[in-house]
Amino acid sequence: MVEYEYAKALFELAIEEKKTELFLDSLNGILDVMSANKDFYKMIASPLVDINEKLKVIREVFSSMDATFKEFLCVLVRNDRFVLIEQITEEYNQMLSDYNSILKIEVISSEKLSKERLIEVMKSLEQRYPNKKLKIENTVNPKILSGLQIICNGESLDMSLKNRLTKLKNSL
Repeated sequence: MVEYEYAKALFELAIEEKKTELFLDSLNGILDVMSANKDFYKMIASPLVDINEKLKVIREVFSSMDATFKEFLCVLVRNDRFVLIEQITEEYNQMLSDYNSILKIEVISSEKLSKERLIEVMKSLEQRYPNKKLKIENTVNPKILSGLQIICNGESLDMSLKNRLTKLKNSL
């Protein structure tokens, strides 16, 4: 995956320059600009626009950004990889989480969990992942009758009533 290699190169630079959070903010800023201004993305992605013109626009639009980060953007433009910026951002974000030992966990419930319930879930998950800083996001899905679904590292732990009923039905 090419986007992984670009994210890795940027992340290594960020560690070297002690700018990991700054570069993440910059990547997210690029995504904000692209979602707010579709013409910008079209221009950067277009094979009809001269590379030098693209580089000029990058340097002008992002003039206030870190010089190393701007040069990274220019490398993406020169190699015709700017279109991968969203995937590069995702990879970079994952690398930063791993580097900081942060584990992102999605807790899906039928309604928003109370602070007390989130604390209970957090304590339970801390026992399962003792050496990680947990970042829990509560997502509401009304299709879950009761209970929780927990998604972490590509694994899903389904403790919903629907899942329990399905298991019971299958065992009969």
